[in-house]
Amino acid sequence: MEGLLLGLGFIGVALAILTPFVKSGTGLTLISLAVYFRFIGIETWLPVILFTAGLLLIVFEIFVPEFGLAGIVGMILLISGLYLTIGDIGQTVRDLSLSVVITSGVVFYLIKNGYSLANVNKLILQTNLQDISSKTDTDNTKQSITVGLEGVAMTPLRPSGKVAFGDDPHAYDVLSTDGHISKDSAVVVDKVQGTKITVRQNR
Repeated sequence: MEGLLLGLGFIGVALAILTPFVKSGTGLTLISLAVYFRFIGIETWLPVILFTAGLLLIVFEIFVPEFGLAGIVGMILLISGLYLTIGDIGQTVRDLSLSVVITSGVVFYLIKNGYSLANVNKLILQTNLQDISSKTDTDNTKQSITVGLEGVAMTPLRPSGKVAFGDDPHAYDVLSTDGHISKDSAVVVDKVQGTKITVRQNR
């Protein structure tokens, strides 16, 4: 029961990050975790604070994967918060493992159905891409995108982002098959399916 509630909390985070249902995902997370900590019972707010800080750092790591340390510290704080709440390392590992398995299944399903960080990236990259957007909105001539075409990442790909190909000033929405790719890295088109363009790092 506890592991299921914890899993629902993590699923809410995944929904908020990978889908347009940000409010619903956030609400599911808040409700599930509130019920979880109430069900377990807490004597002080320290475990909740540690758990929340850890979860926020892990989410931060998802958006800024190059930072690295945030994810490690976040995981330590999250586990510490759970352990201080439960008081049993075995049950802590069991609950966390169950929730991770459930969440992984949901994330795999969402990614398989085309969901990604694109909806969040649009908000994060909106300011940085204003100049690019103003140019591309008036440019009606777009380059034909084919497999093997080389380009340059105009934004970090996490795994979605913007890429320019050749002399074409248009910034194309793409999805990286290599996970995170840094800005200004050389990429090559791996697959084109309709309007969906996937790229990999050009090594």
